[in-house]
Amino acid sequence: MKNTEQTLIQQLRISRREIDRRKEYFGFNETDIRALVSLRETIAAFIDEITEEFYKRIVPFEEMDRIIGDAETLLRLRNYQRSYILSLFDGQYDEEYVQSRLRVGVVHKRIGVDPKYYISAISNLTTIIRNIISSHSKNDCQACVAGLTSIEKILMFDLSLTFDTYINSLMDEARRSREEMENYAESLEIVISKRTELLTEQARQDGLTGLLNQRSFYVELRKELSRSQRRGHNTILIYFDLDGFKKLNDSQGHKRGDEILVATANAMKSSIRECEIAARYGGDEFCIILPESSISEAEQVCHKICEIIKNSTGDTGISCSMGIAIAPPEKALDANALVKMADKAMYEAKKEPGFSIKIALDI
Repeated sequence: MKNTEQTLIQQLRISRREIDRRKEYFGFNETDIRALVSLRETIAAFIDEITEEFYKRIVPFEEMDRIIGDAETLLRLRNYQRSYILSLFDGQYDEEYVQSRLRVGVVHKRIGVDPKYYISAISNLTTIIRNIISSHSKNDCQACVAGLTSIEKILMFDLSLTFDTYINSLMDEARRSREEMENYAESLEIVISKRTELLTEQARQDGLTGLLNQRSFYVELRKELSRSQRRGHNTILIYFDLDGFKKLNDSQGHKRGDEILVATANAMKSSIRECEIAARYGGDEFCIILPESSISEAEQVCHKICEIIKNSTGDTGISCSMGIAIAPPEKALDANALVKMADKAMYEAKKEPGFSIKIALDI
């Protein structure tokens, strides 16, 4: 249930038994109730004087003057204070009374009255009421003493309730602050995690083409070779470079050269499956890892890439030489050995003009 759907008594879990118990703490009993009720007529007769004296004592303090703010607010407070003082002598100190006192605490907390100011106000009010009663006791000292004692008890009872709301408000603020901090920390962790993932991914990629860089390529190739040996399947490596790239780069500039490299990367991405890995080895050299594949499947990938590059580069004179190497599970080839085989096959392909593909045979 939301707080707005509960009374203050419900929020603070103050039962009838708790109210009676609190009265016992202060020794507040039926005798005190009768004493307070007997004083109501006297208090009512001097209520304006009591209220006037109360605000005369507290308003001169700069802090209280700043909280009250203006004459209209002061008038409303005077009227409220009159009602509050008279209610002390009504003889009804039940749940409704407790609810009103808890509300006093909430209001004072919200308008910024610190506990020290509230305590001093209660002290001043006690003194003023004591003086009024002492001055108009009609020489009945016993009744006067009993009344003064009962007033102190009921004001302390009120003060305990008011402080409950102060403390509850502080605890609620602390809880909300903690929740806000936890939510902020959680959102910060998510942002950091996403940025870390992004930075990690950026560290793995070639900045121009978006393909894996050489370092990440070797990491993936070693993982795939280890996996293929455990599971008993082939790993195919395609290694190729762009023939005529240096000449184009020198004659048409690096921007045009970068466009060719990006086009080549796009050709690779569109020609492989999600489980296959494309990398820029360096310069105009590229690699593709084909897990659980065959030579014929690798040749199909090569032909597809060559066709796309041919169509995208036009009459630039760009072609590519491609070497294919296979690592069967029975051959414990490491990454460097497989790259060396594919590289050798690529240089064999360079002996033929235009787009060419060679398969490494020394496995």
